[in-house]
Amino acid sequence: MQISLRQSLFRTLLGGIVITALLIVAGVWKSANSLVQQNLDSDIVITQRVLQRLIDDRQEIISSVSNVLLRSYDFRRAVGTADQPSIQAAFDSYAERINTDVIGLVDLEHTVVAAYSPLLITGETLTASKALVEQGRENGFFVVSDTLIQFNVFPVEIPTLRYYLLTGIKFNKALLDDLKGLVEAEIVISDRTSGAIIASTLPAEKALSILRNEQTPSWLDVTFGSELTYVSRVVDISSVGSAPMEITVAVDVTNAYNAFTQIQLTILVLTLVAIAVALGIAMVLARNVSQPVSNLVFAANRVAEGEYDANLKKGSRLKEISALANAFSRMQDRIQYREQRIRYQAQHDVLTGLYNRNYVEHFFEDNMAKSKPLQVVAITVIGFRTINDLYGYSNGDNTLKALAERLLRWPGIAARLAGGEIIYISDTPLDDVKLETLRHILEQPVESNLIAIPVKIAMATVSCPEDASNSEELFRKMNIVTDEAIHSGSWLVKYQPELEKRYLRRLTITTELKRSLASQQSELSMVYQPKVDLDTMTVCSMEALIRWNNSKLGFVPPDEFITIAEQAGLIEQVTTWVMNQTIQDLAYFREQGYSFTIAMNLSTQDIQNKPLLRKLEGMLEAANLQPSALELEITESDLVEDAELAVENLNGLTSKGFKFAIDDFGTGYSSLAYLKNLPVDTIKIDKSFILSLSSDENDQQIVHTVLSLAKVFELKVVAEGVEDQESMEILKEWGCDIAQGYHISRPLAKAALEEWLHTSSMGMLPNVSNA
Repeated sequence: MQISLRQSLFRTLLGGIVITALLIVAGVWKSANSLVQQNLDSDIVITQRVLQRLIDDRQEIISSVSNVLLRSYDFRRAVGTADQPSIQAAFDSYAERINTDVIGLVDLEHTVVAAYSPLLITGETLTASKALVEQGRENGFFVVSDTLIQFNVFPVEIPTLRYYLLTGIKFNKALLDDLKGLVEAEIVISDRTSGAIIASTLPAEKALSILRNEQTPSWLDVTFGSELTYVSRVVDISSVGSAPMEITVAVDVTNAYNAFTQIQLTILVLTLVAIAVALGIAMVLARNVSQPVSNLVFAANRVAEGEYDANLKKGSRLKEISALANAFSRMQDRIQYREQRIRYQAQHDVLTGLYNRNYVEHFFEDNMAKSKPLQVVAITVIGFRTINDLYGYSNGDNTLKALAERLLRWPGIAARLAGGEIIYISDTPLDDVKLETLRHILEQPVESNLIAIPVKIAMATVSCPEDASNSEELFRKMNIVTDEAIHSGSWLVKYQPELEKRYLRRLTITTELKRSLASQQSELSMVYQPKVDLDTMTVCSMEALIRWNNSKLGFVPPDEFITIAEQAGLIEQVTTWVMNQTIQDLAYFREQGYSFTIAMNLSTQDIQNKPLLRKLEGMLEAANLQPSALELEITESDLVEDAELAVENLNGLTSKGFKFAIDDFGTGYSSLAYLKNLPVDTIKIDKSFILSLSSDENDQQIVHTVLSLAKVFELKVVAEGVEDQESMEILKEWGCDIAQGYHISRPLAKAALEEWLHTSSMGMLPNVSNA
């Protein structure tokens, strides 16, 4: 629940005063309570001392008078002659003189001989005198017939000890009332064991409630009429000793706390007056503060509505309010600037300054709502990740900026989606000529940090609303067309419905390949195609080839799923599977005594993947195989992309014992001069030059030239794609080293290959000594 500024000021002042008053009351209460407790403790100590003094004085008087009686000749003679009337007369006379309640004479067996009190009966044994004599004490407190008596015992020697004289004082209500007048406190004497009241200055019921209540009365108890208004303490009287009773002193604290109540009432009155004054002050402050603040609130609401020219109606005399108004004006200007900046950032790509996907979506939806036809061109930088890896992210960013600057010169809007993906919507549709012109402009090398960065792009067009009528459909079909452009290698692809089938197939291949790699199923397998040494006409090596027969897609050609694996980031997993399976099969053939090597295809990405190569070394070591047992084949197109980096990587692997061959030789675009710098041992003539070798003169010239160059560079040559005996004879005649093709054998699984080795005339017999 919200409150106004006026209410807030009032509550603040009122709360402050109330809290202050409560703190004062608490302080006064604590101080008064402490003072009362100190006074009570002092009164009880004084009471204890007075009681002790009264008992000691009375004891001294009784002892003095009793000694006079004991020395009296008449009393001694009466006791010595057992003259009961004389003894009784002496007791009566001295009882009044020493103000004692009990006088008695007991023999050595503590039997009462004579007594001046109905509490002592002649002929009965008196336990009190017996206890005092046995304990060697002269006096003590005892309860006789529910009456507390302080007994004093004195030996009577005539001339030897024959009797004991007992004197006693009753501690009844009359005596306690006299003591109360001296100590100004209630006195309660109770049985130590049962708690029963023996004597008290208070009624027995109230005295019992005081003894039973262990709490100390507070100011609240006294103020609100609680029955508990006494503070009680058990006093320690030395002469009481181990007597079977306790003396409790109770002091009424009503008067002490009543004075404290008056102080609190005064504080309450002052608090109410202060609250009234605070209310008046709050109203004055609210009038001077709330109005300028209300003006600020009104201006802030206008700013919230987007009216950044809102001004305050008038200023304030208060310095703080004026400072707040100035700060508000500065904040208003900064909010306007930041909103413009945020709106720009929400619609633009920070790096290139082009629009972003969010803006294009709204732009497209608005135009579709107006039924305005659009041609959407998706522009993708081919190999943008490679640009970042080779030239650095800074140069990659500069490449995107340069493309954005070139594109902004064309009429229309352009937006960067992600990475090297840009979308362009022209004001008017572009025909193929204009699109090719745009492509030519965008593919100009980008100069960045003294480096000329080559750029290659692919374009995909979607016509709207024919092909897509909403942004979700547009981006989905753009992905399909762009994917087709990348996979087909075409620089321009226009959307056609049949592209979706190929796109879905690529997605399915990606999904199923992930599943096959993860589930360790038997869908993936390795086959091996023999290579024959044309000098000995026996097998010398095998090329390892992967096959995939999927339960959903059926047989998937390697050229198809390997390319998709590279683009989907699965090639490392595929290569790892191939390496593991190939090395296992090679180890098996070594155990069987075969010495041929196996050639395995690797991409440039694989060669640059050092963790993958370390894994390959570990697999070979685990299988007890040397690196030379494998021949690694790399395609010519991969090598010429970055020959310098390829040479560096190949040299490192060659030093570890690996052998390399250039696959598909003759299909690249560079001259053959780079061969002298590559640490390769073998080149493989692409099968496109071998398939028609026996009948095509052009192929014969190319192959003959390659064989001649190989001799110059001292390289072995493998001819793949040998389909007939005539081609094999030509190759053998021209000095080709190794032949491979269906004329020799199709690719075979491990079991079939083992059978072929035993049955074919070109097969290799196992070396029994190695088996």
